[in-house]
Amino acid sequence: MEFNVQIFILQLILMFILFVLIYNMLRILRAVKLEKKISAYSIDSIDSEYTSIFDKFYYSYKKLVKKISRSLSKSHILKNKSKKYNKYIFNDTNNTIVNPMDYISNKILLIILLICIVIIFDIFQYRNVSIIQLLVVILAGYFSVDIYLFISNSLKKRQISDDMLKAVIIMNSAFKSGRTVIQAVAIVKDELDGPIKREFEKIYTDLSFGLSMDETFKRFSNRIDNADARYIASSLTVLNKTGGDIVKVFSSIEKSFFTRRKLKNELKSLTSQASLMFRALVIAPIIIFLIIFILSPGYFLPLINTTIGLIILGIIILLYIGYIFVVKSVMKIDIG
Repeated sequence: MEFNVQIFILQLILMFILFVLIYNMLRILRAVKLEKKISAYSIDSIDSEYTSIFDKFYYSYKKLVKKISRSLSKSHILKNKSKKYNKYIFNDTNNTIVNPMDYISNKILLIILLICIVIIFDIFQYRNVSIIQLLVVILAGYFSVDIYLFISNSLKKRQISDDMLKAVIIMNSAFKSGRTVIQAVAIVKDELDGPIKREFEKIYTDLSFGLSMDETFKRFSNRIDNADARYIASSLTVLNKTGGDIVKVFSSIEKSFFTRRKLKNELKSLTSQASLMFRALVIAPIIIFLIIFILSPGYFLPLINTTIGLIILGIIILLYIGYIFVVKSVMKIDIG
């Protein structure tokens, strides 16, 4: 009897979710019909474009995130919690600024979505929703946004580091032709693409609004948190205070960056075999676990159902994570 009551409650929750979705879809269809009626008595703009269903869903999702963010902003605890996401905020090509509270809202929506998916699967399989499932889903939804931001930010910094030599070469060529710093920065932002383009657009904006060259490149160095960016910022700061030939300084920077890039490529080729072996050893236990789990799903149940098994499982996970950190620290070679 208890099982049937729980299934009935879960079905009611599912029906409520479906009712909300259908209600919102009917509202959208009604708005589209009203728009068609009004459009017969109005003049369309010349540059109006058709909006796809995906774009409409995206804009609706953004509006929902903004509404949740406005509600969450009333909480001082969440407001302080969201400040750590300021470092991930940057102006995109459309110069739109993301509110740090939006990341908290995305976490909440993702957790709700994952919980709904788990409930639906359990209903179709006639199973009760366990507390462990809910905890795993909540942790996955909460930390997945942080993992995504960390990975995307790391990839952005790596791409900027790879394109830094191109930016220095372009600026050095511009200085040789008699251009100023702001003109050289403008050439870089026009010639290059990707994250380095957006960073130099910020530099150009800061210089255009009268910010000093020292402060501008210091902010650039703090955003990138890269040795090459710090080198450029410190060189321009010293050059601005003491004077000197900017062509010679940037020729020296270009030569230094080129030598460092050459050394990095040589080290990468020398350590490629060890790096490949390390990745294979990291992935192998996961693959073996998945194969055994597929062939015999109950093989690992003693590690979950018993106290000793949980302790052993925790020790295994700690040893695995410790192995990754130790080997990574041993293989890491910092050339500045």
